[in-house]
Amino acid sequence: MQGPCFFRVWRTSVSGLETEFMRRRDLRGLLLSQVLALGWLLGCLAWVARELEFIFSNHRILVGLRIQDQLGSRLGLQLMAFLTAAWFVHALVGVLAFLLARLTESALPARSVGRRWLVAAWFVLFVGLAMAANATWFPASLFGSEESWWRVPIAGFHPVLIALASTGIGMGVLFFLARPRPTRAATAVGAATAAIILALSLAPVHRTVQAAPGASKRPHVVIIGIDSLRNDLQVPRQGAARTPNVRSFLDHARRFSDATTPLARTYPSWMSILTGRHPVTTNARYNLMPRRLVHEGDTLGDALRQHGYRAVYATDEVRFANFDESFGFDQLITPPVGAADFLLGYAGDMPLINLVASTIAGGVLFPSNHANRAAFVTYRPDHFLRRLERELVVDGPSFLTIHLTLAHWPYAWAGMTQPNVPEEYRNAYALAVAEVDRQFGEVLRILSDKGILDNAILVLLSDHGEALGADDDSMLRKVGTGDEIWNSLWGHGTSVMSPNQYQVLLAMRGYGLAALPGPDLDYDWPVSLEDLRPTLEEYVTGNAPGGVDGYSLLPFMQVPERAGTLQGRVRFTETDFNTPNTLAGRYEANGLIDEAAVYYGLDPESGWVQIREDRVPELLTRKQKAAFSSSRLLASIPGPPGHPPSYLLTDRQNPLPKALQGPPDPATDPDAYRLWSGGMTRFRGEWRPGPEKPRM
Repeated sequence: MQGPCFFRVWRTSVSGLETEFMRRRDLRGLLLSQVLALGWLLGCLAWVARELEFIFSNHRILVGLRIQDQLGSRLGLQLMAFLTAAWFVHALVGVLAFLLARLTESALPARSVGRRWLVAAWFVLFVGLAMAANATWFPASLFGSEESWWRVPIAGFHPVLIALASTGIGMGVLFFLARPRPTRAATAVGAATAAIILALSLAPVHRTVQAAPGASKRPHVVIIGIDSLRNDLQVPRQGAARTPNVRSFLDHARRFSDATTPLARTYPSWMSILTGRHPVTTNARYNLMPRRLVHEGDTLGDALRQHGYRAVYATDEVRFANFDESFGFDQLITPPVGAADFLLGYAGDMPLINLVASTIAGGVLFPSNHANRAAFVTYRPDHFLRRLERELVVDGPSFLTIHLTLAHWPYAWAGMTQPNVPEEYRNAYALAVAEVDRQFGEVLRILSDKGILDNAILVLLSDHGEALGADDDSMLRKVGTGDEIWNSLWGHGTSVMSPNQYQVLLAMRGYGLAALPGPDLDYDWPVSLEDLRPTLEEYVTGNAPGGVDGYSLLPFMQVPERAGTLQGRVRFTETDFNTPNTLAGRYEANGLIDEAAVYYGLDPESGWVQIREDRVPELLTRKQKAAFSSSRLLASIPGPPGHPPSYLLTDRQNPLPKALQGPPDPATDPDAYRLWSGGMTRFRGEWRPGPEKPRM
């Protein structure tokens, strides 16, 4: 009898409160609706409590973070804004249930069963619809279900659509039957609510902004990066990737087939693109490198802004690359940068929030969950495209940097489940590459609609490649141990002996009035992403910048015969911070978090997540480094703690690495000695550790 007694006490308490506070208004049931809304929100939070506890206490990025210590920080304000918005949308459902309960009373007075019961019934209906829609549209959600009966079509129609349509028809019947006088307020508010919801859901998402009349004749400069796209445009063991838009672009472009990145991770690669400098020069040696330690100098955006350009940076993921206006941009079209992006991508996974975040209103209420690839459970590729089209304003010459990240791990988005084992990675990667190719095609359409492609130089690149266990993903297959081979076969930034990680796609094309010198060919010159900034700057301004590590490719494009001087060029690459799970191709959150938990911290002023400064010297000793020419590669591989590095020399085309005991003999192998000397110079104090300290 304890249960019924508790129910009677609870009902009496609710009734008493309503009588006390709402006696003069016909608001019986409103308090109940808000109690139910709060209960739903708290229930969802309880469901993800393990995830929240996991994130706050163990997350490799948010380790040591205590909410009570962050309430006055930027992160604390972001979390408060999120919780306020979460309560608002749940409370709105409660209000809607209350209004429909009043409407039902008016429409069916003879069948009245008590308003509180009607409020509860409508609320439960809305909860059921939200849960079902979430499980159907976002199967990777914590509240999703692969086996949900809501996924089974009925007479060719989707069950969720049938349920929504039935509910809408039922509401329409109630409005029709309701007596006007007692439901005037309910009808007005209900109609307004329905109109707002309809407007938010169906609002026009295309807004074309043409270049302003009389704008500068200077060409627009556009860089479009596709994260993790392999230079060979292949899916290992499956063949050519489905990339019709990329291949169509390449058919009329200057493609550089031997292009590499100095570090196969997003932030260091983009720093090299924007500055023309090697990561050792800028000290952008890792993703999430502390901003205070990065010395980028002037950037391409800074240089072009001095010539009247407006610089825009747009991307659908910012977790591992913290870029803001200080890097030479006037406008950012990105999710919020910082710890909230890490946190809310997990903790924001609740049915109603997932559904609202997918609307235009979600961009205001839940910015960390809207059009954000980091929240892959709810991310839809078109949402970012719509945001880009809405917010990109073209007024005069523009420098546009657009980074698409769908082909990056976890190779999944809304409606898909995350692959969990290496055997699933290749299929998921193939689907992600096909979808990001479609995104690329849509970006070109947006640029064309805005008049940008009437006069533009457009660069298509990948910031790094991706190793997926293919035969050519490791140079160690014939000589390495099982662990060494396996560790070089997956991901990016994990091994300098994995060429498909640091080889990148790089191509340039002129549109409209803008034209590049030379024919549309594939050039096999040894180039680097560091070369992009001086090339574009010289094209626009007539002068290549000084103080950079890259070369302007414009003179070689003008006179291809000059490119012979590039053949002796030595380039460099290195690895990032990797955990044992990353090296083994295992990306489960638990393992990664436990292994990397002590290496990250939070800047309370900016809310940015960063590697802890006191850990940087230790991490530098773990880096693999390589110096390579067009034909050969020499790698420095760190040994166990307290042991010197090992050195491997190999042919890049037919790799069969051999170990070196020390510097090559310049008399018998001058080419290898040149690589060794280059590595010693570039990675001072790191290539061959000695009394000289590494640069910080």
